Amino acid sequence: MLGEMRQRKLKEILLREGSVRISDLKSRFGVSEETVRRDLRKLESEGLARRTHGGAMLAEPVHVVPPAQQRMHQNVPEKAAVAERAVDFIRDGSTVMLDSGTTTLEIARRLAARPVTVVTNDLIIAAELSTSVHVQLVMLGGTHQRGTPCVVGPECVEMIGRYHVDVVFLGAGGVSVSQGLTTASSAERQIKRAMMQAGDAVYCVVDASKLGRAALVSYARVDEVDGIVMNASVPDEAVDPFRRQGAQVILAETAETERGG
Repeated sequence: MLGEMRQRKLKEILLREGSVRISDLKSRFGVSEETVRRDLRKLESEGLARRTHGGAMLAEPVHVVPPAQQRMHQNVPEKAAVAERAVDFIRDGSTVMLDSGTTTLEIARRLAARPVTVVTNDLIIAAELSTSVHVQLVMLGGTHQRGTPCVVGPECVEMIGRYHVDVVFLGAGGVSVSQGLTTASSAERQIKRAMMQAGDAVYCVVDASKLGRAALVSYARVDEVDGIVMNASVPDEAVDPFRRQGAQVILAETAETERGG
């Protein structure tokens, strides 16, 4: 197994299990103890792992992403503000790709009356836009991921590869400097990585509750997207580390923030 692939697998194991042992990793990957130690040192330098006697543990706890139906009722004003800011990056006539998520759903709702093309793998977003007389809707195919309103899998990845769009909006289960943009599953990671390749511009849209959290699987560094759009209630000391890593953080004002509350 190539080093880059092995380290990605190691990162996924660590995020999933919380800790790893060198002896187990030697057997799993068929490599020497020194190779495993080198991989763990690299993860420690990235801030993901903390080495222990005989292995390593996750430096930060993993955030379990709640079901979509539950998330739809959480942080609604913040998600609305992020969506309002995000649509500033969309011109009439643009082609837009929307990842599955409750914040991207808010973006979709603001596009229903605009002459744009929207490509998505999210069933709720597709239903929301299906009655619009203005939007040209492209629904990506694939395998329905149980418990979520989205499709994933090789067919979906292959279909994404056929498209080139002006702008992509991605969701995230967590955003941290050390672990980057994270999501709930490897299947979702594949979709998000494919979408990143499809757009001229790529933005991650999250409400501030995701900041400093890590979901199960990392899908990008914070500086791999053109911007991270989040609500403006985030304190400067929480945002500054992201900017030092090269990330563009775009703050969206909620109605309460604009009134000074």
